[in-house]
Parts: sequence; structure tokens; C-alpha cells
Amino acid sequence: MRLFLFLVGGTGSRVMRPLVMQLAAGVRPLDENGKPLSLELIPIIVDPHKANEDLKRTDNLLRWYRQIREGLYGNQVDVEKGFFSVKISTMSDILPNGSNLSDTFLFNLGAVESRKFQDFIAYNTLDSSNQALCSMLFSDYQLETKMDIGFVGSPNIGSVALNQFKDSEEFKQFSNAFQKNDRVFVVSSIFGGTGAAGYPIIVKNIRNAANNIMINNRGDLRDARIGALTVLPYFNIQQDPNSPISRADFISKTKSALFYYHDNLTGLRQNGIDTKQSKINACYYLGDEIPSNPYFNDPGGNGQRNDAHVVEYAGALSILDFLQIPDNQLTTVNGNAQNPIYKEYGLANDKMTLTLKDFGLSTRLLVNKQMIKFHLAYMYLTHQLRSDIGRGYTQDKPELTNGFMTTSWYTTLSSNFYVAYRQWLQEMKGNQRSFVPFNLDTDKLSECIMDVAAKSGFFKSAIDYKTLLAVLNKTSQEAVKTSQYGSNVAHKLFSLLDEALDKLVDEKFNAVV
Repeated sequence: MRLFLFLVGGTGSRVMRPLVMQLAAGVRPLDENGKPLSLELIPIIVDPHKANEDLKRTDNLLRWYRQIREGLYGNQVDVEKGFFSVKISTMSDILPNGSNLSDTFLFNLGAVESRKFQDFIAYNTLDSSNQALCSMLFSDYQLETKMDIGFVGSPNIGSVALNQFKDSEEFKQFSNAFQKNDRVFVVSSIFGGTGAAGYPIIVKNIRNAANNIMINNRGDLRDARIGALTVLPYFNIQQDPNSPISRADFISKTKSALFYYHDNLTGLRQNGIDTKQSKINACYYLGDEIPSNPYFNDPGGNGQRNDAHVVEYAGALSILDFLQIPDNQLTTVNGNAQNPIYKEYGLANDKMTLTLKDFGLSTRLLVNKQMIKFHLAYMYLTHQLRSDIGRGYTQDKPELTNGFMTTSWYTTLSSNFYVAYRQWLQEMKGNQRSFVPFNLDTDKLSECIMDVAAKSGFFKSAIDYKTLLAVLNKTSQEAVKTSQYGSNVAHKLFSLLDEALDKLVDEKFNAVV
């Protein structure tokens, strides 16, 4: 299965960040029989604000993920399990050779990014009556807004500017690359500018594909299976009288957008009957009434960098959930979703400081074990691997030497991805509400999982690096007989860690679910 994942505005980028971490940990959506789905993910970031720090952090994560995965599995799509097993590709990756698209996760909005809004609508060429009409619809600040900082919380600007989306080369290439069994998912917020405007425009152009003669497979795209996450207000910002962004406007903007979405996008079901026809097969809604730590009020000029939040972590789960819905529950006829699905998300325990045990059972079953395995692997590689080189499994073919730790692949993992991973955890811990899955103040494996103590007893040893090394050695000895790793040291190391930690987590931490 391929999923085209449109990440609209700052919230889109912020939700992608925890999804990358979950996929790196080996979290996989499952089919109806509980088997991991074969999946290729094509993220497409739609945001004119290229200087947005949240966008840049997500773009870096995606590039590092792709480099790490290529070093492990090459160009293989069907990797059954393991860390970084899901393939993440750019649009350029999936197009035939000769495509003129850049190898990037960013959607090109060049016609928008470098211009003031008044220039984009050719305000100065209008006659006086039309200028007067524009002045009624848009404030002087909005007309003067240079759109390379986004749409400053103004969906009325975004809805006009993003209408060029359908004429872009990227949309044409996406449309012609789309296949019948592919899916689409859109992530956006509803209380800002870019996300609130971009979501309906993307869906409208997909559903109206039948009218676009530039698209070869118009019927397949028109009837695509589409899911969407609508993120309601969940963070707070500092008050600034000189900024057009105000927390006080979030709720009114949300209500206005929800009314519009109901009439034109998502529809409504009452007593099992469609009262409005939905264009979306599966709608997810998520927010938090508890405001976060107040973020710096930045309309865009200073980069916009928000600390990671648990709402974004839960938001990433909606994408995994959508992938697990069977095809026959996501049918579309002539661009209209049949029996659309509507979902919200709730915690098992409504607390101000959350751990892995405070999510619902389905979440714990899907992600907890893999997230714990990934963190234990991070701990081992960060604190212990160098000491273990030259003994045990590291001497088995292919041999793991000190030189491996100076390779560009390992540098990308340890100095880039793992640094970003720890920063992500620190931000969620420091935010409100706080999410603290792991103890970042210890280097001991037995103490690093918050709210879950490793089992120990008279006949059981607590988990430590010595225990892990013993399991790695045993697992390696069994694997040597099949020569399954060839000469790929990175693949050997991560496969052994995945298998060894699979056993240890089951034995020591089975209370997580």
C-alpha cells in the first residue's frame, strides 16, 4: 500500500515528527489478520513558510530517516519488521526517471511564497470598485502580508492563494502517479490559516479530478480513499498586541471552519443517516482543552518553533489507524464517501503528566512495545556499544569494528537522528500537558521506562547491558548459520537488536499493555 500524506501548515509538520519516531521504532499498521502491512509513505509538506523551524526540523527528520533506512534495506519496500522498516519516499522517488521534480518532501508553492497577497491578486490593476470590495474582504495587514511567512492565521488569504495548487506541476505529477489501491491522508489544524484553508482545497481538487483533462487516471483519483486529521486548538501563545495571532480567536475560527467543513467537506450523520454528503472516508478530530505552555507569539518572521506536544503524538496514531481500516469500509462513489467514519481520541487516564500506560488499550498494543524497544536500542548504542566492540557478536561476520562508528551512516543515526529523538522527548516532558514515556536522567536500562519497572526476583536478573549482550551473542550465533546479513554491518546490528530486545521486553516489561 502507498499512502500520500499531505502535511498542511505548521501543525502538519509537527504531527509528522512523532510519526517518524513511531516508524523508526518499528511501529507498523496491521491488516485484518494482525499482520504488518506492506507500506510506502510519501509525505508532501504543503506550507509556503519554508523558514518555519517546525517544517525544517521535520524535513531534516524525513531525510535522515530515508538515509538510515537505505543503509539498512536498500530500496526494498516489503520489509516485514524491524526498526525503520516502513519506506518513506519523496514524490521524485516514485516517478519515472526523467521527472523534473526536485528530490524533496516540500510542495513547491513558488507562485505564492515570494509575493505579497495584494500582488498575488493583482490588487493595483483592479478598478476602484473592485479595490473597495477587496478592502472590505481583506484588512490592510492581510493585503500587505508577504506570504513566505504563511497566512498568519487568516484562512481567507490561504483559500485564495492556495487555489493555484491544482495547476502546480507537483499536483499533476501526484495525480498521474496515483494508483487505485493508494490512499490519501491530510493533516492540518483548523484554528490557523494555512491548514484551515489548505485541507478543503486539497480534497476538492482530488474529488474534482474527473473534470481535469491533464490527469490520466481521473476516476481512480476522484474515488480515492481519503482520511483526514483535523487538529483543534491544543496550544497556547503569549499575548502580543502587535501580532495578528491571538489565542482568543482560536475557538471562533474553529467554529467557523467546522461549519464550513460540515457543509462542503465532511458532512454529518444523524441516527445513522447522511444529512450531508461527505468527501472524506474517515475523519479524525483531536484537541486538548488544557492549554500548553505559552509559545512565543510569532506570526512567522522569526521561524515559528513550537515544543513537541502529546496531542501531536496522538495525532500521528490517526494515520496508523486509517491504514488499518479495510478497503471495503472506505468506499467512494462519484467522489462521495459511502458510510464515512468519524473518530475522536481519548486518554485512558486524564492526567497532567502522562506515561505510556495512560493511553487506551489499542494504542498500547500497537505502539508501546516498539517504542520501548527503540528507546532501549538508543540507550545501548549511545552508552554501551563502543565498550562491546571486539567481543561476542561484534566478532561474528560481518565484523563490527570501531571504524563502523565513524561511517556517515552511523553519524547520521547518532549525531542527527538520535539527537533529534532526545530533543523531541525533552520537549514533550517540559510541555503541558506533559508526556514522559522515558527517564532521560539515567543510563541504566532497568530505570529508563517511566511508570514500568523491569521485573526482577530471586530467579530473574534485572535487565542491564550485560544481559542484553548475552542475548545479542546468542541471537548472533543462531543467525551466523544462515549468513543472512551478507556484508551489511548496519543491518546485522539493527536486526540483532530488534530480535534480542523483542525477547527481553516480553520477558521483563510485559506489563506495558
